[in-house]
Amino acid sequence: MCVDVPHLRYVVAAAEHRSFRRAAGVLSVAQPTLSKRIRELEDRLGVMLFERSTGGAFLTTEGESFVTGAKRVLAELDSMESRAKAAKVGNAGRLALGFYTSLSSGALADTLCAFTEQYAKVDVNAMEAARSKLIPLLDRGVIDVAIVLGEPVHHDYASMSLWSERIMVALPKAHPLAERNFVYWTELKDERFLMSMHDPGSEIEDILLSKLTSPGARPNVKRVNIKHDHLLSLVNRKRGVSLICESSSGNMLADVVYREVRDGNGPSRLGYAAYWRRNNENPTLKRFLSLLKAHPAVPPTYNGTDI
Repeated sequence: MCVDVPHLRYVVAAAEHRSFRRAAGVLSVAQPTLSKRIRELEDRLGVMLFERSTGGAFLTTEGESFVTGAKRVLAELDSMESRAKAAKVGNAGRLALGFYTSLSSGALADTLCAFTEQYAKVDVNAMEAARSKLIPLLDRGVIDVAIVLGEPVHHDYASMSLWSERIMVALPKAHPLAERNFVYWTELKDERFLMSMHDPGSEIEDILLSKLTSPGARPNVKRVNIKHDHLLSLVNRKRGVSLICESSSGNMLADVVYREVRDGNGPSRLGYAAYWRRNNENPTLKRFLSLLKAHPAVPPTYNGTDI
C-alpha cells in the first residue's frame, strides 16, 4: 500500500485543527479535495481515522495512533529536505582537508576555526600528511583541498597562492640571543641546527644553507627523523636550536622562545598554496576556499585559479 506525503499532511492538519475546513484553509487547498484525500487514505488503510460531525472532525483511537506516526515521518522528511538544501549551498556536508603546516596558530588555524563556527553542520576531516602523500590523495578524491608549502607548481589542479610565514628560530630560554626581539642569520652561524627530515624541513634547510654557507664553511646541521613540532622538545633540553615556520610558534614550551630571523632585507619567509581538483563540485569546498581567500594574511591579488 502506498501512502502519499500529501495525505499525511492533510491528516495531521485536520487533527490539529479538528476541522477539515480549517485544515484546508491552512494548507491552501479546496476543502472537497482534502476531504476526498483523507477518505482515500482511510479506504486504503481499512480504518476510520476521523469521526465526522457538524461540530468538526475528531480522531478515532486508530487515528490518534496513525497521526503520531505521521508526525514522526513528516518531521524526518522536513529534516532531510533541510539537510539536502544546506548541503547543496555548502552549509552542510563534508570537507576533507590535507595539510602539513602546524595548526597551533596561523592563518590555516584561523580559517578552520572560522569555518567550523560558521558552518557547524559541515563534517570537517583534517588530515596531516607529507606533501608527497597529499597530492596522490587529492588525485584519488580522498581529500578536497591540499595546503602545501611553496608557490603553485602543480598545473594539473586549480590552485591559489596563500599567505607567507616568517621563519623563526627556536632557542632555549637561557640562550644569549633569547633576549633579542629578532636575530640575524649571521648571528646563528656557530649554532647546532636540529632539522626535521619531514616537511617542511627541506625548504627551511635550503634557506639555512643559502644564508650561512660560504667558501670553506657550512652550518652545523643535525637531521633527525621526527616531525618538526617535536624538535622543540630537543631545543627545550638544550640539544641545539631549530628553525620553524611562524605557525609552529604557537607550540609553547616553558624553556623555549621564538625569534624572527632576518637578513639585510628583513625577515625570511616561506609561502603556501592551496590545490584542489578542477572538477570538484563540493559546495563546502567553495565555502572554505572563499574563507581562505578572505583571510587578512592572503594578498588581495593572488596567483591562482578563481574560485
